[in-house]
Amino acid sequence: MMKRVWTAAILMLGMTAVPASASDYTVRVLAGAPGYDHIQPFMAEHMKIWEKYGLKVQFTGGNYVRSNQMMSIGDFDAGYNSIASAIRYNAAGIPNIIVAPSSANCAIIVAGPKVNSWADVKGKRFGIVNKYDAHWMLLMKHILPRFGMTEKDIQPAQVPVPEIAAGLLTGDVAAAFPFEPYGSNAIARGAKLLLAAKDLVKDDKNPDLLRNALVLNRNFIAKHPELAKRIVWAHLDAVHVMRTDREQGMKVIKHYNPNMDPKLIADSYDNCGWTYNEVPKSWVDMNIGWMVEDKLLQKPVRYEDVVDPSLAASYPGYPGWEKIGK
Repeated sequence: MMKRVWTAAILMLGMTAVPASASDYTVRVLAGAPGYDHIQPFMAEHMKIWEKYGLKVQFTGGNYVRSNQMMSIGDFDAGYNSIASAIRYNAAGIPNIIVAPSSANCAIIVAGPKVNSWADVKGKRFGIVNKYDAHWMLLMKHILPRFGMTEKDIQPAQVPVPEIAAGLLTGDVAAAFPFEPYGSNAIARGAKLLLAAKDLVKDDKNPDLLRNALVLNRNFIAKHPELAKRIVWAHLDAVHVMRTDREQGMKVIKHYNPNMDPKLIADSYDNCGWTYNEVPKSWVDMNIGWMVEDKLLQKPVRYEDVVDPSLAASYPGYPGWEKIGK
């Protein structure tokens, strides 16, 4: 609670310290590829949202591995990363803090042509993207038990998402849990839908899978609180566009993925949700609980340690840049 009060106090000071038009500081923003989970900074770039906030941004996007490496050592101001990774980095001493979610679900579980039910994947290779990310934990701790299985009943296999379709159709893996649009792409090529996006989470407190979020460096917030606020508001403006203007959202995705089939963009878009401006405490608590069970955290952490919702809570609604000085 004290951290939130401290952040709010810094923001109030920052509001009078920085002109409404611009700042000399260049904000370093990181993101992976321009897919649904990381589309917000690409949208902010393409639609010039950052410019409308008077922000100078050095944007490095397009490479998940590189951006994750830089965030793992704290070499960033703002970035897009897995919520699970952000929690682990925080516990390891990296001064990062989750400030707003990116999208909900944006993933499906797909299976090979010969698979007719969950019973058919028992004892078989099951494709996953990264071990111990939100996908992994949700699959092992929540989805498999719903179908009477545990981690011991499958053979987890890390498969690069672009190779998911080929792996399923050749029988290399019986099923897989990729993020979009790779699941929809596999179905378009002959794979089967095993579990729809809307059915991934069956929990009274957590109706959706939230994998990724906008993460800020605490040092950046402390030194540049007004810029931090504007980065978060710009992100939420992009979330608003994705939520309310499907045509514009698909246009931005197509711009950065010119070779992607428009039908695939549309099909996978519908498996994503844009209803969250803040990461629910219940979801973070559940993820922390799973990580504690698997001994993945170097020190105990709580929701208050890894999430600061105050910046998102201050968002006045779209378009935020018109209300920045009010």
